[in-house]
Amino acid sequence: MTLHLPTLLVVCVAAVAVSAGVMTLYAGTQRTYRGFGWWIAAQWLLALGCLLQMFRDDTPELLPLANLLLLQWPVVVLGGMRRFSARHPSRVPPLADALMLGAVWLGWLAVWAAGGSVAERVAAFSGGSFVLHLYGAVLVWRMAETRISAATRMLVGVGLAAALLHALRAAAALTAPVQGAVAEGLLLASGLVIVVSALVLVYLALMLTAERSESQLREMHRQLRFLADIDVLTHVPNRRHFHELAAQALAEGVEEPCTLMMLDVDHFKRINDEHGHAAGDEALREVGRCMHEALRTQDIAGRLGGDEFAVLLPAAAVDDAIVVAGRIVERLTQRRAERGAAPLGLSFGVVLLQPGESLVDALRRADQALYEAKRQGRGCAVPAFDAEDGPVFGESRPLGLTAL
Repeated sequence: MTLHLPTLLVVCVAAVAVSAGVMTLYAGTQRTYRGFGWWIAAQWLLALGCLLQMFRDDTPELLPLANLLLLQWPVVVLGGMRRFSARHPSRVPPLADALMLGAVWLGWLAVWAAGGSVAERVAAFSGGSFVLHLYGAVLVWRMAETRISAATRMLVGVGLAAALLHALRAAAALTAPVQGAVAEGLLLASGLVIVVSALVLVYLALMLTAERSESQLREMHRQLRFLADIDVLTHVPNRRHFHELAAQALAEGVEEPCTLMMLDVDHFKRINDEHGHAAGDEALREVGRCMHEALRTQDIAGRLGGDEFAVLLPAAAVDDAIVVAGRIVERLTQRRAERGAAPLGLSFGVVLLQPGESLVDALRRADQALYEAKRQGRGCAVPAFDAEDGPVFGESRPLGLTAL
């Protein structure tokens, strides 16, 4: 097959310009991320380099600039990846990219300025392109993004494939006369590397953008779900989510015996009135943290509203639940003492769930036990047992200090 060099260059320029135009249009109409502009620049510079190659015979002084623009592609694409993955910076500084590009280009320029043969110039250019593509592929492979992004792994593959083709071109230039079919083959290989790399980058850039958008949407969904399910102040499930989790656990069958506790902060209104709502919020946060530290993974806690909390304790009898209440109070007392804050008292109502009893009924009984704990002086835990004519309360168990 006979190649017409001007036609080949026109095809390269047109193909790369179209790919650059597509990326530019996308960036102007859709949301993109850091680094996308670098990929667009790499495409336009590559198209300009191909365009200047068309005039190298009439204006030889354009050849150094043209080859520099062709060599820049893997380095500028790497620069875009550095910015796209800025949260995980590479240990190799960005300055090394420019130094690598400069060294390769100056190496080719030295061969060209010394009047080297066509084979030597082709070998110098292709050898330099091999080094730059391999350098870019290795650095992209070492990025944290590669472990989670299929597009990034594909970009590494493109870089390695281009490096291999340039290595073969350099080897062919040094081992065979650069004329006739060999020369045509080398030109065809160069054109294919340029066009394929440019076209594949369009796909990979859009794929990387889509992956990042999908990742951010998942994170936004997770955050919205967190805000919908978790009480922002105390970081325990809110009332609705506690009911969901507890009802689901009871429906699936929890290990018996199973107890339910309700607790609240003693004299919480006085804390807000005398010390301000910031002090009240901090007290609730401390209660939430202490509950988290004292409970097991299978226990379910939630904030019902105001200063009132509930805890479902599978595989725990009433005495076990009161021990857990004591641990919560102990941790709370220790935290308050460490920062010199006034003691904070908690009151607990504890009930043992009956077979077939609904969560709503159990909460009602626990609330009655909590009210009884308040009536008996606060700072204690009171168990409640069902009877035909109403709840029967057990002996109150003092738990630490009460708030003044």
